[in-house]
Amino acid sequence: ASVFANQRKTDTYLTDAASYTNPMYYSRMANPYQLIYDENGGYVYDRNIQSLKGSDRYHDFNVFEEQANTSNKRTDRSIMALFDAALRINEYFKISTQLGLQYDNYKQDRIALENSFAMRSEKDSKKASVEYPKGGMHKVNQGHTFQWTWKTLAEYKQTYRKYHDFEVMLGAELRRINAETNYHVGYGYDPYTLNVQTPYFKTEDAAENFVLSSETFTENAYASFFATTSYTYKDRYTLGGSIRFDGSDIYGVAKEYRFLPLYSVSGLWRMKEEYWLKGVKPIDDLSLRLSYGIQGNIDKSTSPYLIGSYNYKTILNKPELVLSPNSAPNPDLRWEKTQNINAGFDFAVLNRAIALTFDYYYRLSTDLIGIRMLPLETGFSSTTMNWASMENKGFEIGLSTRNVYTPNFTWTTNINIGINDNKVLRETLSESSNLPSREGYPVGAIFAFETAGLDSEGFPLFRTKDGGAVSAKEYFKLNSSGRSELSNAEQRGLFKYMGSTDPKISGGFINNFEYKNWSLNVNFTFNFGAKVVVPPSYHPSLFNRGLNTNRDILNSWTPTNTDTWLPTLMNPGGTHSEEVTSYTDFPAEIYYKLDIWVKKLNYMRCQSIRLGYRFEGDWMTKLGVRSASVSLEGRNLFVIAGDYTNYLDPETMGNPYATPMPKSVIFSLNVNF
Repeated sequence: ASVFANQRKTDTYLTDAASYTNPMYYSRMANPYQLIYDENGGYVYDRNIQSLKGSDRYHDFNVFEEQANTSNKRTDRSIMALFDAALRINEYFKISTQLGLQYDNYKQDRIALENSFAMRSEKDSKKASVEYPKGGMHKVNQGHTFQWTWKTLAEYKQTYRKYHDFEVMLGAELRRINAETNYHVGYGYDPYTLNVQTPYFKTEDAAENFVLSSETFTENAYASFFATTSYTYKDRYTLGGSIRFDGSDIYGVAKEYRFLPLYSVSGLWRMKEEYWLKGVKPIDDLSLRLSYGIQGNIDKSTSPYLIGSYNYKTILNKPELVLSPNSAPNPDLRWEKTQNINAGFDFAVLNRAIALTFDYYYRLSTDLIGIRMLPLETGFSSTTMNWASMENKGFEIGLSTRNVYTPNFTWTTNINIGINDNKVLRETLSESSNLPSREGYPVGAIFAFETAGLDSEGFPLFRTKDGGAVSAKEYFKLNSSGRSELSNAEQRGLFKYMGSTDPKISGGFINNFEYKNWSLNVNFTFNFGAKVVVPPSYHPSLFNRGLNTNRDILNSWTPTNTDTWLPTLMNPGGTHSEEVTSYTDFPAEIYYKLDIWVKKLNYMRCQSIRLGYRFEGDWMTKLGVRSASVSLEGRNLFVIAGDYTNYLDPETMGNPYATPMPKSVIFSLNVNF
C-alpha cells in the first residue's frame, strides 16, 4: 500500500475587481508620473486608469490601498491511497488488482474591506437595486472531490517450443467521481468581529436575482473492459491486438452510445534477427513497426439532456419559480473518436552509439463536439453536438548519440523533433460571424486584413485581390457613419490566411556529461514556425494621454516621420472621418485585425541546467548510507528567440499583461539508508 498527501497554500490580494487591479496590467498602463502617496502619507487615487473624470469616491483606485485592504487566501489539500494485491497461479498466469482512493478539497477566502476599490466598485455597479450595509465583503468558495478507481488484471505469458511467445491480458476498470462545491458571500464584513449582514434589496426582482449562496453536485461513473494479446515468432515477428469497451453515464440517453468499442492492431518486424542481417556486427537494431487503432474521448462540457437553471420571476406581481433552458437536448451525444495510423522504424549502430527512431502518424478525429446552428423554430440558435472533424499528420524523430565514452568521461546527446500539420475538415459558422471558417485550415488558423503600407497621411492602405492598394473606406465600403455596407459573407471574404498558432517544428535536445562522480545535464526546448497575434501597441483613435503607452507611438507616422509602418494618430473629422469611426467601433475591429499585428514566433529555451555530484566512500558504509548525492539546478535561465519586442518572454507574446516566466534555482540533497 502507498499513501500520498500534499497541501498547498496561497496568500495574495484581490486582482479581479477590474483589469487594472492586476499588478501586471497596472504597471503597463498607469501613468509613470502618477503619485501613490501625498505629502501627508495619504493615498493618491488614480482616476486616469479608468478613463473617468470627477471625484466620485466609488471609482477611487490606488494599487497599494488595494493590496492593504483586500486578501485572497486559498488552501488545497489532497490525499491518495493505493492498495495492491497479486496472486500468481503458476509461472505463466498471474492475477493482480489495485484500488485507488483520492480525496481533494479546497477553500478560498476573498475579503475586500470597506476602503477598497473592489468594495466600492461592487457597491456602485448595483447601487440602483441594492443598498449595502456599512463594511466590506467576505466571499467563500469551497469544495471537495472523492473518487475511487478499481483495476483488475489477469495476465498469461508462455513460450511454446522455444520459438512461439504468447502474451494475453484481460482487465477491467471501474471509476466513480463525486464532487461538491459551495459558495456564499456576506456583506457589511467587519474584520474585528467577523460579522456580516444581509444587504437591503430595493425591489423583489433584485432580491430574487442576487446570489448570496449556491451549491453544485456532480457525479460521474465510468467502466472499462479491455483485452490485449501478442504473438512473437523467433523473436523476429510480432503481431499484437487490443480491444477495449469504455462506458460512461455522461452518454446515458441512447443506449447504443453508452459504450464505445476501441481496438488496435500492430505488427513488428525485427529485421536484425534475420539470418542475412544478424551477422552484420555494426548494426545493433533494425526494426519496422506498423499500427492502426481507434481512440475515444469524453467532452464533459456538454450533455445529452436539456439543461436549465431555476430562477424566480415576477409574473402578475407574484414571484414564480421558472426553469430557463441553457442548452438544447442532444440524445445522440456520443464519444469523440480518433483513428490512428502509425508507421516507423528503429535503427541502431556501433554498439548503440547512434540510435535513430522515426515515426509517421496520421490521425483522423470525427464526431468532435462542435457548435452547429439550428433553425430558430427549435427555440435555440445553436447547440453542441458530434459534428466537427479534423486531421493531424506528421513525423516524430528521435536521435540518441554517445559522442564520447572513456572510463572517466562520457558525453551523450538525445534529440527529438516533431513536425505536425493539422487541418479542420468540418465545422459550422454562424451567418452573423465576421470571421471566416477554419475549414481547410489548421485549428489555430490566423486570419487578418492584408495591408499595403500607409497613404500620404499615414492611414493604412489595403491590398485588393488584383494587387492594388485602396483606402479603408473603399475596401470595406464604409458609409458616412463609418459602417460597412458589405454583408457578413463579403466581410469574411476580405480576410487572408496568415499562418497558425501551432508551431510547424517543435522538440528539444539534452546533453549529458559525466566525469567521474560529477554529472552535468543541459536541456533545451524549441518551437519554430508559429504565428501569434499581438494586440496593437497603441490605438490611433482612442489614445488616452493620461495613461502610459508603448514607445511604438513615438514611431507612428507624422509628416516628418514617413518611413514607418505604424499608422498616424487619428482625429475625428476631415477627409478620413469614416475611417476614424470604423477603427473605433467597427464590429470586426479593423485595427486589431490588421496583418501588421501578426508576428512570427520562433524561440529556443534553456529549460534546465543541472550540476550534480554522487558521493562514495567507506564513510557511507559506516553511517549506513546506501547512496547520497547533491545537485544544483537552474530552470528557465534564458531564451534565444526572434523579435519579441514589447514582451517579457516569447511564450507570452499576445498578452502584454502576462506574468513573466519565472526563473528558479533548486538545491537538492538525496540520501538513501
